[in-house]
Parts: sequence; structure tokens; C-alpha cells
Amino acid sequence: MKNCSAVMEKYLGLDKGENVPLLMTLHLLLCENCRNEVRSLKKAESAATKSFGEEVLVNDDSIAAVMKKIYASDESMENPISLPKWILGGIAMLLLFVVFAIFSRQIESAAFKICVSLEFAAMITIYCALFIRGNIDFFVKLINTKIGDKHSDCRSSLFGSDSRGI
Repeated sequence: MKNCSAVMEKYLGLDKGENVPLLMTLHLLLCENCRNEVRSLKKAESAATKSFGEEVLVNDDSIAAVMKKIYASDESMENPISLPKWILGGIAMLLLFVVFAIFSRQIESAAFKICVSLEFAAMITIYCALFIRGNIDFFVKLINTKIGDKHSDCRSSLFGSDSRGI
């Protein structure tokens, strides 16, 4: 519980759009209480930012310029490495593995093959870790969506079509 409060304190200190650190993400994936608390915070945030049907007209150019800068900064927070680049990197790694497999048949040294295999394992691990680090928000949202769907299915089967249990 002491670790949970420290994790939640760090989570609340993150800026909106900032990537969640890897250790914090691992804790959120493994700790159901913290995950539920983060989910509740997200729901509260979406409810607080929901439009109440009242539109405010922006006629002042300075407000429009500020809003344009805000939206531009949100876009710069996106993942700097696009998915096609990740795919190309993975394909290049696979081609390297195939080329090595073809040429390693001529090498007799088992120690050399083990060393190179360990280097390949390290490359795959680093590639996967960087991919997950760069796209962790997507994975957390996906997990939250899947968990939320399971909970709503359970509620609807217990309480009928109304998932609130009323």
C-alpha cells in the first residue's frame, strides 16, 4: 500500500499527454487497486471536461492564436517514431537474422554462435521494450478497454441490461 500511494502520487504529478514511466506502468498493470483508481480518475476527467451544450464563440484573435498553439503542442507530444518506421525496423532485424542463419552454417565455433544469439536476443528485447515504451499509452488504454468490457459484461449478466445495477 505504501508503494501504491507513491505510484499514485507520481501519476498525479504527470502532465497530461506525458508518457507514463515504465515502472509506473508495470505497477498499474499488476495492481488492480491502482488501475481502478486511475480508471476512476480518467472517468472523472472526462466528465469534468464534457461539454454542457453551451458553446462559447471565440471572436478574439489572441484567444484563437493561443488555442492554435495549445493544439500544436498536443500534436508534438505524439509518438515521434511512426508505426511504419517500427515495422521497417522489425523487418530489417528479421532480414539480419535470416542472413546470419544462412552464413552461420559455415561457422564451426559454437561459442561464437551462442554470443551472436545472445546479441540477437538483446536486440529483440531492446526493440520490444522501446516499442512498448513509445506506445505504452495505447497498451494501457487497450487493457483498460478490455477490462472495462469484461466488467460491464459481468454487470449486465448480473443485473440485466442496466449495467449500473439499479
